[in-house]
Amino acid sequence: MKYFFSVVAIFFMCFSLKAQYASAEFSSGGFSFVPAFTDTNPNLILHAGTASKGFLSAHMIGNIRLESMNPRGFIFITRAKVIDKQFKLTAGVHLPAIQIEESYHTDTFFAQELIGSYKLSDQWGLSAMYIHGKGRNNDLEINLLTLNAQFNHQRFIYLTQVYLLDLDQTYGLAENITYKLTDRLDIRGFANSTLSNGDFKWTIGLRKHF
Repeated sequence: MKYFFSVVAIFFMCFSLKAQYASAEFSSGGFSFVPAFTDTNPNLILHAGTASKGFLSAHMIGNIRLESMNPRGFIFITRAKVIDKQFKLTAGVHLPAIQIEESYHTDTFFAQELIGSYKLSDQWGLSAMYIHGKGRNNDLEINLLTLNAQFNHQRFIYLTQVYLLDLDQTYGLAENITYKLTDRLDIRGFANSTLSNGDFKWTIGLRKHF
């Protein structure tokens, strides 16, 4: 239980520092930067952080298992702007990324990321993300590359991803579809097809922005 209370304390610390955005999502699955690793059990997904207008920004992503209310994982990210024009480039560090099993065994990871994006129009945008992650108390090491296209149409946001992961030569396609019910409430659907092994998974969630 000590890990649970530690993570909760850190989460509320983020809010005490007056996070400039925050959301909570009740979902049939969890969040992962690697679509193939998405949890298909019900999760509460938490996002909080600072706005991206300054040179530095801080972000937190948390997953809590709804069945047991035990934490599943938390990621703390610091990002810096490298290029801030029509083409944007940010560099970030994940310190730490925490993965927690039901038994409360905890694995921690350190990662670096690069995100480049280019806005083609008010509706279309392209982006790419590279993440290198390495275990701190385990021997896992990964390199992840995603290529993304986003299309906005009225209340819908479509995000299509192609991803490559060097672990077990994993690659696939993922689709995120968001429908805005109001300015602060939306429905988010996610589907992933891991082409390298034929696995398919999907989730759906209701998200509230604060």
